[in-house]
Amino acid sequence: MPINASPEYYKAQSKFSVAKTKEEKIAALEEMIRTLPKHKGVENLLASLRSKLAKLKKEPTAKKSRKQVGVKKEGEAQVCLIGFTNVGKSTLLKNITDARPEIAPYEYTTTVPSVGMMDYHGVKVQIVEIPATFSSRDLAIARTANLVVLLIRNKEETETLQQILNDHFVHTKTIIVHRLMPPSDVKQLIWNVLNLIAVYTQKTKTALALPVGATVKDCADRIHKDFAKNFRFAKIWRKERGATVMRQVGLNYVLHDGDMIEIYTS
Repeated sequence: MPINASPEYYKAQSKFSVAKTKEEKIAALEEMIRTLPKHKGVENLLASLRSKLAKLKKEPTAKKSRKQVGVKKEGEAQVCLIGFTNVGKSTLLKNITDARPEIAPYEYTTTVPSVGMMDYHGVKVQIVEIPATFSSRDLAIARTANLVVLLIRNKEETETLQQILNDHFVHTKTIIVHRLMPPSDVKQLIWNVLNLIAVYTQKTKTALALPVGATVKDCADRIHKDFAKNFRFAKIWRKERGATVMRQVGLNYVLHDGDMIEIYTS
């Protein structure tokens, strides 16, 4: 039975036939699997491609490799941006962080992880773009990240990317983002899923990231180890119905996103 494959599949097949490095072969095979038609006539071919991919990933990496081993975590959280080549990862990274990655119309522009800092109302979140070669070394970063964002064009890409993550034992919390989602919406979604709140000190306006449900005591411990021990009371400023309301509260008071706090000690 003919497979009736698309030009994209044969293009990936051609890349695989001339690929020299392990990373290039893996990227080409994954592109072949992604673009292969989904019908019964290709089941054996699909199984063969997946088997070949699995064997290739188990092969030892050549000694000659790039120097970069990982990405040091910075900021209040680390988020990995993952997707196929030319899906728009670098453009999104540029739009939501201070990074200025190379952006070009040709494939595999990003060859090493690109890093930028996303500013969410004063809270810094590290965003790491993972190259579309999906090397084990790069995907190891995603295993220890706080969140993975899969940037996709269609449902088929989602399924393939999730399989790639499973193959590399990446079980980090994951969200799916379509490439056409506005960057501002992506930024807000990332913040919401990280399950954090931003709290600000009244005097310096410094932003602190705390988990949802955090109390004044949690905030006090974060600012200084003696604040909770010598605590008298705290003042909280919160916007409600268009107005700013001030409350005097105790250690067990639950904080909200956007609260401003001043702690009084003895």
